[in-house]
Amino acid sequence: MDVDRFIGIPYDPRHMDCADLAILVQRELFGRDVVLAGKRPRPLRGDEQAQAIRAYTAQLAYPVINPVDGDAVLMREIGASTAGHIGTYFFLNFTPYVLHTTALLGGSVLHRMGDLSAYGLTREGFYRWK
Repeated sequence: MDVDRFIGIPYDPRHMDCADLAILVQRELFGRDVVLAGKRPRPLRGDEQAQAIRAYTAQLAYPVINPVDGDAVLMREIGASTAGHIGTYFFLNFTPYVLHTTALLGGSVLHRMGDLSAYGLTREGFYRWK
């Protein structure tokens, strides 16, 4: 699976945020056409982003305990009361990873799940796309 080509894509709050990256990966690696209902808002504040993600979660995916490649990973930033960040799960070389992007990171990265806390993130759950 060619995950490497999705690493290093510059972050852009209007054109390539965490949700845009997740949708791109679903389409190009997994052949899933993930469509957000209506026109997706482009919130720029963390609390607005969290609210938008929560609103779409039930429509697009269901929670799972044992993720597989391509499942969504919802994450919460330190200080946030709810999850407002999404990434894509991969199990590579016997290690769980998440592919995601944030303004702080500047672009898309592949982090080991166990290292998320070092980047101020807590995993809220895994979700399988409908």
